Amino acid sequence: MAESASASAQSSARSTSPNLDDLALQACDDADNLNNVMRAYAALRKLVDTSALNDSEELTPSRTELSALLGVLNDALTARIDAINLAAGAVREALQGTVAASYGSSSEVVAP
Repeated sequence: MAESASASAQSSARSTSPNLDDLALQACDDADNLNNVMRAYAALRKLVDTSALNDSEELTPSRTELSALLGVLNDALTARIDAINLAAGAVREALQGTVAASYGSSSEVVAP
């Protein structure tokens, strides 16, 4: 009986601790994201930098760098749009709750 309780405690401790495979995958994803940010920065730097105006290869961002720049911008824009949608949904729910409560609590209509 005590052994089964000990075994279940150990298995629950394992399930709450981070899995090494998950941590390794997350580290790889984070490294890929950082590489994209670095490529985006390189593209932006090349578009803005005026120190090497005579060297067209130095100033021209590669397709990979421009793609990374657009990807970073798209991710940031998507995150902001999602935040706005969540806020708008919360406001809508709050307004619906307020309207429902005001109709439910008063039986008379007051003119403005």
